Formats: sequence, structure tokens, C-alpha cells
Amino acid sequence: MPEFHPALVEQGRRIIKHGLDVPHDADLVPLSCDVIEGDLAAALFAHGDALEWVVFEHDTDWYSLGCTAISTTESPANGDQPRLEIRFDTWGRSRTKGWSLRGGHLVHTRILRAQRIAQLRVAARTIATPHGWAIMVWRGRRRPAIAVDNL
Repeated sequence: MPEFHPALVEQGRRIIKHGLDVPHDADLVPLSCDVIEGDLAAALFAHGDALEWVVFEHDTDWYSLGCTAISTTESPANGDQPRLEIRFDTWGRSRTKGWSLRGGHLVHTRILRAQRIAQLRVAARTIATPHGWAIMVWRGRRRPAIAVDNL
């Protein structure tokens, strides 16, 4: 597993508060961000040949539920066809919501490779994919519907 960038959590907070265009460390490039109603958020970064991300919940401030990193190599371009590919799925338990037997407070994270896709519409929110990667988060067992807007 790759080593986490020391500023990952701090930079993640800045991205979810101010968007992808905030100044950042040269070796930690923001790729995607997803925020759900000021309650749950995730930020995805490129760091060397790895993808790193951090998931947050909001109580009185954004605090980290944890960080994850995977090594990645770019797959060869598949022509001009838009393509959405799941690269990583994970889940954990909420720290701010009480545990429910039905899993209503599970926190899911999904990393997607979005080739030739401008943005994803997930439930009522939009996730931009300016670098061809997306991160999405949700609570509960059911994955929200995803719609694709091509370039």
C-alpha cells in the first residue's frame, strides 16, 4: 500500500470546503470531490503513481473517517468511447450516526475511472471529472443512481 501524503486530510478539508481549484501541494493533485448536504464528503487525489482519498463526516466540523490509497496504472485509452469503470469500493460505519441493523448509517465510497465523461449526476448532486477520475460517497446499503454526461 502506498504511503499517505502528510497533508492529505488537511488538503481534503480544503477541497470539500472550497472546491477543486484551491491551491494545492504540487505532489498532491486534487482529482474529484463529493459532498452530500454538508453531512458526508470525500476527496480524491493523485500522489505519484497512487490514488489517495479521505472520507469525512460533519459534526461540528469536518473530521476524517479514514484514508485509503491504491497504486494505479493508467489503462490504455479505449478509443473515443465514453467509459465508466469502477476501480475501488469500500464501506465503513458512521461515527456520528447511531448504528442500525439495516445498515442505514454505513458509509460507502466508490472510486471510478471516467474516460471521456464530463461529469456524473449522482442522485441530486453533480460530480465533475476534470481529470478522468471520480469519487462518490453515500449512506445506507443502496447505491444511488448514476447518470453520465459525455464530453
